[in-house]
Amino acid sequence: MPDIAGVSIIEVTAFGWSDDGQHIWIAHKLSDGSEYRLVYPYVAAGHLITMLTHAARSASARRVARNPLEATEGMDSNVIPIEEVRIGTSEENSEAILHLTTSDNVPIAVGMPAALLGEVAEQSKRVFESLRGAARAKGRFH
Repeated sequence: MPDIAGVSIIEVTAFGWSDDGQHIWIAHKLSDGSEYRLVYPYVAAGHLITMLTHAARSASARRVARNPLEATEGMDSNVIPIEEVRIGTSEENSEAILHLTTSDNVPIAVGMPAALLGEVAEQSKRVFESLRGAARAKGRFH
């Protein structure tokens, strides 16, 4: 990391929220072994998700450019379980907005260009049929 200066975080160790729900916090383990807690207002959660997603997307593109095999093998990522999905359109009617609510009740909105909607619909249908077939084979889908 020669071109980046700052505090080196080596691990996210914990997270939580205030009793009144107005703040969230994230604890980090620093390179010197100490831990540090950052506290954010609740309304900053969506902004943090957006910024981290943008940074991760840029970093992923650079990693894939260096090692294309990593993209085909699957990059390290965590799955966020969701409990609610809605889809709508942007105010300008220029893209679809996919509204997700996580199992922890965190709202996330993702903008999707109209050109991708057909592809997402096809992939969703294939995955649904595959999951339905697997569930039938196990005798758990009605």
